[in-house]
Amino acid sequence: MQGKPPRSATVMDHLFLPEGQGFVRLLTDGHRFWVHRYAERGKINNYISEYEYVNGDGRGEIHPLNEEYGRRIIGRIASGSNYSSSFIFRDSKLKQYTIPSERSEAEHRFTSTGIKFWRQQEALENYRVGNPNTVVSTHISPEGACNLKCPYCSVTYRDSFSRLDLDVIKDYVEKLQSRGLKAVILTGGGEPTIYKQFNELVTFLNGQGLRVALITNGTQTQRVSPEVWKMFDWIRVSINVFEGWKSKITLPTEFIDPIRTTVGCSMVFTVEHEATEEIARSRQEFLKGVQTIADKIQAKYVRMLPNCLLDQENLILAHQTLDNTLIELSDERFFHQFKLHGAPKSSKCHQSYFRPYLSEEPFEGNPGAVYPCDSVVLNQSYQYFAKKYQLCHASQILDYLDRKFEQKFDAKVDCEGCVFTDNVNLIDDFITTGKNRFGDFTEALPHEEFI
Repeated sequence: MQGKPPRSATVMDHLFLPEGQGFVRLLTDGHRFWVHRYAERGKINNYISEYEYVNGDGRGEIHPLNEEYGRRIIGRIASGSNYSSSFIFRDSKLKQYTIPSERSEAEHRFTSTGIKFWRQQEALENYRVGNPNTVVSTHISPEGACNLKCPYCSVTYRDSFSRLDLDVIKDYVEKLQSRGLKAVILTGGGEPTIYKQFNELVTFLNGQGLRVALITNGTQTQRVSPEVWKMFDWIRVSINVFEGWKSKITLPTEFIDPIRTTVGCSMVFTVEHEATEEIARSRQEFLKGVQTIADKIQAKYVRMLPNCLLDQENLILAHQTLDNTLIELSDERFFHQFKLHGAPKSSKCHQSYFRPYLSEEPFEGNPGAVYPCDSVVLNQSYQYFAKKYQLCHASQILDYLDRKFEQKFDAKVDCEGCVFTDNVNLIDDFITTGKNRFGDFTEALPHEEFI
C-alpha cells in the first residue's frame, strides 16, 4: 500500500480555496482515499489519508479515510471550517473536559510558561521605567526553505525561498547585545540547518558568549560540523511523520556534549500527518515510533502538544485526547504542553521587547523582518507571517527598542491566536501594578535565559 496516491487516482471532489490559497480535493485509487491540499504560496502539496474520531470517553481513534468522511471533510472546508479542524469528528455524548490550571514541572522547565521572566528582574524593572535594556533572548529563523512539507505546518503559506544574509544576522545580534541579549534560539521558518552558513552562524554566536539553542527536524544533521554540535545549550528535534520518518530523523549523539547540551523531542499530536505506507492503528502504536526516535537521539524529554492551527473548540478537544493517551503511556519522558488561543489584555505586545523574533521574511523588500513572536502565524489561521505584524527590519531593532516607533497592530484585537497570552499579561500586570513573583524564584532555573 503506497503513501501517496498514484497519478491515475480519480478526483471525487474538488474545492478551490479563497484568495489564491490553492485547492483541496478528494482522491481515490478505488481502495484508499486521500485529501489533497495544494498551497499556492510555496507550491506545497499535502496528502492526508486518515481522520480522527473522538469517542464518548475523550479518546481519539484513528481511521483510514473513506468516501463518506472524505466528502464530509471537503464539505466542512467549503462551509468555512478551519482546515485542520475538519479532520476531527466527535461523539455526541462526549464528556466535558477542563484544561488543568497548574502546569507540570516538565512544562515549566522545557517550555516558555512565563516563570523564567521572574529570573529576569533587571530587564523587567528596566522595561517598567522605559529603559531599553530589556532583551533577554531572541529567536532567529535564518532560512525559509524546508525539506519537509508537513500538512500541519504553521507557515504553509510562507515564502519558502527567503533567507537571511549572515551579516544582517550578525548586526542584529550585536545590536541586541547592547540591550542585554543573553540567548539565541535558531529555528524556522524553514529548516535552520539547511542555511548554507549555519556552521559559521553558530560559531559566531558561541564566540559572542551567547547561549545557543537549536530547533530542527533532525533530517539534515550531516550539514552540521562535529565541533558545532558541542556549542548548543539545548537541541529540540521536532518529530514529523513522513515516509521513512523513524530512520531518517536522527542526531549525531557522539558529537554532542551530554553535560552541556539538553536534547529533547517535540511532537505535534494530530491526525493531520503526511500520508505514508504505514497507517497507525492506535495512538499507542503511533507513539512507539516516537519512543524509538527519542531512544536513538538520547532525548531527556518528549514534549507533546496539539496542532495549534485548530480552532479553540477543537484545540481543547485535542488536549483531552492527548491527556488520555499520555495517561496510558508508561514513559516518564513524555509530557503534555497546554496551549490555548487568546488575545492578551494589553494592546501592546510587551513580550516583543524581551524576546523579538527575527524572520527571513522580507521587510520592504529586504529579508530580515522582525516580529513580536512566532505565534502571529496562528492569527486568523494565516499560516504565514503577515506584514501587519512586522515591527521593523533587523537593522532598525534599536529604534524599536528605544520606542522611536510603536507597533502597528493592536494585540488585544489582532492577536486572537496568540499562545503567549499568559506571558504578555504577566508583564502587563507587573508594569501596571507591580505584581511580581521575584521572591518565589531566588534560585537559578534550567535554561532561564530562554524565556
